[in-house]
Amino acid sequence: MILSDDMISEGYTIEPVKEGDSDQYIKIRKDFLKPFVDQYYGGWVEEIQMIIADDLFHRTRKDASFLKILRSGETTGFLTFKEQPDQITDVSVIMSESGQEKALLGEFLHFITRLSDRTKKPVLLTVYQSAPFADLYREHGFTIYGTSRTHYLMSYNIEDTSGMGDYKNRIYAAGIGKD
Repeated sequence: MILSDDMISEGYTIEPVKEGDSDQYIKIRKDFLKPFVDQYYGGWVEEIQMIIADDLFHRTRKDASFLKILRSGETTGFLTFKEQPDQITDVSVIMSESGQEKALLGEFLHFITRLSDRTKKPVLLTVYQSAPFADLYREHGFTIYGTSRTHYLMSYNIEDTSGMGDYKNRIYAAGIGKD
């Protein structure tokens, strides 16, 4: 991913995540996600979230494209996506407040949609329903094909999402939750 000249002139750069970035990832992830966890899951439990964040950091470094956003050398966020043989998934953006969140997310979505167009692979992602920039995904061509209690299930570059069904229908179709 290459940032625009505007973002570069403001001091932003993007680099691959390294092992030593774990502490910053955990801190920024907490700052970014805590309001959503509090809203949808009844509160942030530090011990549980630390385990989840540590596991996610190491798994993502191993099997996805994992980038950090820096401004004047200071880490301000993380971008993740996983290009699989038939689709692009695990799309994630977490950022600290910098005043440029919308612009950075827009550039990342532009990058992801161009990758999808070039490779002819659909993009599948989830966005918290109360996320402040949820509409930005639609502005970049993503459509909502389903919902969960907490998320919009979104896709890009899929002509027919009718077979994907609702989140709950997919769970029950897989036999999960049936007695």
